Amino acid sequence: MPLLASKEMAVTKLCELYNVELDSVIVFGDDHNDVGLFKMAGYSIAMGNAIRELKEIADEITVNNDENGVAVSLERFCG
Repeated sequence: MPLLASKEMAVTKLCELYNVELDSVIVFGDDHNDVGLFKMAGYSIAMGNAIRELKEIADEITVNNDENGVAVSLERFCG
């Protein structure tokens, strides 16, 4: 993987392309490679099985992957 490749770079590029403010982006994550993403997005949700460091900087913690944590959160936001 290229050294400059990251989730936050990809999300930033997509936001620029679609004219979306980073403050309006909700992100989900569970591991070290999500730390940068959590720091730049408007709202961050750590999975229940996430590493401690990510849970500490998350705006919210949902249930784990096996319990469909992303779906649980999205249903609350969109339902």
